Amino acid sequence: MTKAKKAPDLKKRHSFFEAERKFCCFLIVPFFKWLFGVEKSGEMSLPEGPCVILYNHVTDFDVVWIIDAFHEFMYCVASEHLVRIPLAGAILKTFVAPILKKKGTNGAGVVLEMSRILRAGYKVLLAPEGLRSGNGRTGEIAPVTAAVLQKLKCPVVMIRIHGGFLTTPRWGKGIRKGRIRIEKAAEYSKEEIASMSEEEFYEHIIKDLAVDAYENPSAHKGKRPAENIELQLYLCPSCKEFGTIRSKKKEFFCNCGLRGTIDEYGMLKGEKIPYRTVTEWDFWQRDYIDNTVLPDSVEDKEAKNGVAGNKEVGKADKILLRSPSLAIHRIEKDHKDEVLSSGDLVLTVDEISVGEVSVPIAEISDVSIYSYGILLIATKDGKYYEIKGKQKYPGEAYLIFIKKLNSGKGGK
Repeated sequence: MTKAKKAPDLKKRHSFFEAERKFCCFLIVPFFKWLFGVEKSGEMSLPEGPCVILYNHVTDFDVVWIIDAFHEFMYCVASEHLVRIPLAGAILKTFVAPILKKKGTNGAGVVLEMSRILRAGYKVLLAPEGLRSGNGRTGEIAPVTAAVLQKLKCPVVMIRIHGGFLTTPRWGKGIRKGRIRIEKAAEYSKEEIASMSEEEFYEHIIKDLAVDAYENPSAHKGKRPAENIELQLYLCPSCKEFGTIRSKKKEFFCNCGLRGTIDEYGMLKGEKIPYRTVTEWDFWQRDYIDNTVLPDSVEDKEAKNGVAGNKEVGKADKILLRSPSLAIHRIEKDHKDEVLSSGDLVLTVDEISVGEVSVPIAEISDVSIYSYGILLIATKDGKYYEIKGKQKYPGEAYLIFIKKLNSGKGGK
């Protein structure tokens, strides 16, 4: 019988990380704070003992800014994909000891690990959005977040990060030199949290973490502010075609003639550009998808046409999105990945496929993205896939369509 893996000694581990934090914050972090223009705003203190710190997620370095701001090591909930990055993953596991969560999964194991760390008297840092903002607004936060935090029975501190979206947009290349401001938005004792209903506490979370990058923005200067913007602005408002926007340096353009630029304040400009901000454009394209009437599924079409067993019926008519030259990887529990197939990424009303491998939409339990919109898919039977390649593609468009299909809003 195999012995259960012994949990690490948290006290010894924490002493190591606290020493490492002091070293990094003295010698390394100041350079990155200067590079990104990071500053604190107002009073920055944490309650004694265990607590959970929530923050809005805007840059890959948010954890660094917050740990440095409070001068205390915290255990961070991080995406599992980070430990699969060569070298960076090894450093992360060795020196940060993250609480790993697979994007697109329910995270029950994460909650158990958070509880263990809190019981030991330490602090946990969590971005409840799960992924960085792509449009400048704080993203969707699941209502279950409030219920989980209430069950943990500890103080909760809310942190807002301003300016990060314009410094390093999730879709962008390089750093736009500007200003990132960290502020403590609120602090709730465990007694205050216990006195609220889940709905009331959830409303506080939404309000306290709400940030709009375009509300009083400061200048963020960069050489290529528009490059890769098509990964976020994937639907042209002029010709209504998906995936036709391209970009170079400060400009973006479409085959239909639409042409625009993005300035140092993140504002979109151009004669035919109907939206001033990435936020406005993104809300429009989300509404467009939400109101799109999707074609029939294979089963519906077969029933209408009296055809049985022919899965090629109307397949070409059911393609919603297509992106070339990608691969689908299966991610194992030990963080290793296996390439299953390569070819065109194709989304239909029935399935998402790459080359010879397909995943039925009905079998998808959750979906998420990271980095430049790389798609992560979790299935009901516990499989976990990642779709990526040398070619970048608008993973967020696939994510929104899959969520629409799984919500049952696609029919006529």
